[in-house]
Amino acid sequence: MTTPFHVFLEVDGGGWHPAAWRRSRTTPDQVFSPARLRGFAVTAQAQGLTGLTFEDTTATNPRNPVGHLDAVQRAAFLAGTTDAIGLLPVAATTYSEPFHVAAQIASLDHSSHGRAGWIATTSPAAAARAVNLPVEADPAAELADVVRAVRALWDSWEDDAVIRDVATGRYVDRDRLHHVDVETDGWSVKGPLTVPRSPQGQSVVVVHERDLTPTTRADVVLSGDERARRTAGGPLVVLDVEFALDTEAHPAVDRLAALDADGSAPASGRVRWSGSGEGFARYLAGLAGSVDGVRLHAAVLDEDLRTLLRTTLPALRVARLLQPPVAGATLRTTLGLARPVNQFATA
Repeated sequence: MTTPFHVFLEVDGGGWHPAAWRRSRTTPDQVFSPARLRGFAVTAQAQGLTGLTFEDTTATNPRNPVGHLDAVQRAAFLAGTTDAIGLLPVAATTYSEPFHVAAQIASLDHSSHGRAGWIATTSPAAAARAVNLPVEADPAAELADVVRAVRALWDSWEDDAVIRDVATGRYVDRDRLHHVDVETDGWSVKGPLTVPRSPQGQSVVVVHERDLTPTTRADVVLSGDERARRTAGGPLVVLDVEFALDTEAHPAVDRLAALDADGSAPASGRVRWSGSGEGFARYLAGLAGSVDGVRLHAAVLDEDLRTLLRTTLPALRVARLLQPPVAGATLRTTLGLARPVNQFATA
């Protein structure tokens, strides 16, 4: 049996290129519109993609000053309009309250019936200035501490803690709620959480390779290095790939040159690929033996997604690399990850 190859699609904004808005079919105020986001989600699910990811930033774009919902809220919006595809928003850890992050992701897992993931990232120095806080000296260590606290909070309710006993008037079994007390040099968190344990027990935790420390507990690692390899017993490895594809009207190289004329894209730390849709399918198929999947970032989401749907994804299906998620399945089930045992569970 062919090992599943997971394909995630990033749907934040107009595309990875900063000039993508010039070629988008939408106006700046429509880039984050609910209808557009819903269209991407329904299409991606129908095409058998594993999940959608939602980047987030505190930076403003002078060309597009229109505000928008944060990543977790956008993922939550799609929970009721999809039933199979995973929803993985970014929630940075450096200046966020761990208790709030834990509650948000657990709530997303409930509303999506077990399809939530969490991309835990560090925040740039600009984020500190936005909230009037000092720059964190070691963001990666902070991330590891926040993940540890969030995982403990997710387990602070046992699976059967909610009993809804009408006869006695009890909603929860207090013996199955657990005290959580995580303290670091900079903050402390106490539980239990205000949200019962979610369908997955613990949502899928995704961490960038650059943010990993020996103590970070990640289910999936995002890498920008083509030399990345999966390891037995380790977290799943997903390669971050920026792509630009030939369209019927313009080769990818010409499209990128036109975009760069408005301002070249800064280095992102991701793999960058351009060419035909069929060639892209061959490139992705070549990765399948080394990594567990890819997260795709389109140069111009409206244009490149059409070519991806018409050429690349059909070729991956023919090669039996795409195995669509099953409606009602959790994201952990789709990824082949076991449901974690509650660390506080009584015998």
